[in-house]
Amino acid sequence: MLEAKSIVKRYAGADRPAVNRLDLHVRRGEFLSIVGRSGSGKSTLLHILASLIKPDSGSILFQGLDICSASEDRRNQLRGRDFAVVFQQHYLLPYLSVLENVLLPFLNGFRTVKQPRLAMARDILERMELGRKENSRPGELSGGEQQRVAIARALVRGASILFADEPTGSLDFATGSSIMRLLHELNADGLTIVMVTHNSEFANSSDRVVRMADGEIS
Repeated sequence: MLEAKSIVKRYAGADRPAVNRLDLHVRRGEFLSIVGRSGSGKSTLLHILASLIKPDSGSILFQGLDICSASEDRRNQLRGRDFAVVFQQHYLLPYLSVLENVLLPFLNGFRTVKQPRLAMARDILERMELGRKENSRPGELSGGEQQRVAIARALVRGASILFADEPTGSLDFATGSSIMRLLHELNADGLTIVMVTHNSEFANSSDRVVRMADGEIS
């Protein structure tokens, strides 16, 4: 589904590349975890795979398209439709309701959306067990609930692959475990997941674990 070839990414002033001539493939329907110490390059790799940043060299093929050489419009289309990204911080807007936060990808500065999209957002909130809290504000939710809203917002466009950068990093173990159960349920339904995590137990519950050190797969 996704294949990285000879990816290199350097940051100004760094002694070595953050990602160094790295090859990686992601199978359709796979749950892949990327682990490694801080500074190993795992988050940089995830952001490159998700088309959030461009590598200095190499190629990334998504369903046959080299997204590194694609136009910015095409990359925006991928990020808006096929790719979903969740971070450690949920980045919810505190003055919007749960439902409005989930609908953000559709709002474009307006507070009205078409009925099918509204129904889609409500369906995914039900899946996240948040249907009764659609009118709540983020500050009225627990940390785990806020992360579920962030996941709902990421997936509301019907993405086929979810990139998760430390999605449980700011949560206690019990709450993090509930988020992992949700991710496994989504994966069982066919969603491809690539996750960066420091938690070895969560990583080992995925289909495959890739370990990084000094910008390379070790």
